[in-house]
Amino acid sequence: MGQSSAAQLRIRPMAARDIPAVVQLQVAFLNGSIVTQLGPAFLTRFHTVALAHPASRGFVAELDGMIAGFALGSLDVHAFNAHMKPRILCAMITALLAPSRISLAVSLVRMVFEGEPQPTIPAELLLLTVDPRARRGGVGRGLLGALERSFREQGVERYRVAVRSQLVEAKAFYEALRFEHEQDRTVLGLPMTYLTKQVRASA
Repeated sequence: MGQSSAAQLRIRPMAARDIPAVVQLQVAFLNGSIVTQLGPAFLTRFHTVALAHPASRGFVAELDGMIAGFALGSLDVHAFNAHMKPRILCAMITALLAPSRISLAVSLVRMVFEGEPQPTIPAELLLLTVDPRARRGGVGRGLLGALERSFREQGVERYRVAVRSQLVEAKAFYEALRFEHEQDRTVLGLPMTYLTKQVRASA
């Protein structure tokens, strides 16, 4: 996979046919995520259900004909979560039955009682993954641009993203794109940084 250019890079809405490649990217490169640790079968169900929700906004980046990154956001994360939970429960239980994942069950239960950040911001960037071979080539920026255009069309003024506090490079990426530090919270016993961004009107 080579460096991106305007001619090679294409950002488009995520479709069901993209899910296998999206899952492969997430498993390979999105480290530290409990959702990712639940494995490919669970992730396939997760993305299938996510794309079916009307508040979901998913985009993929094609580079040299291959999917090099994806972004998944929601216009209303509370409605999204309510939609997802009953529909992915069986897949989650199946994933947790694997001996190597039993310990994740404790973390997932803990998440239920930790609550959500306040104040409420409905729109959220849920997942962003870029193949390391395509980084610094405009892929992540292009994906966020597409997501923000979609948000803007729906009247969203501000959205939120959560990043593990120790991921310095990820935080620097968002800060370079005008995300602002909002708050720090402990999630699953580890520090999480929340950032928000104003969705700017088109010039």
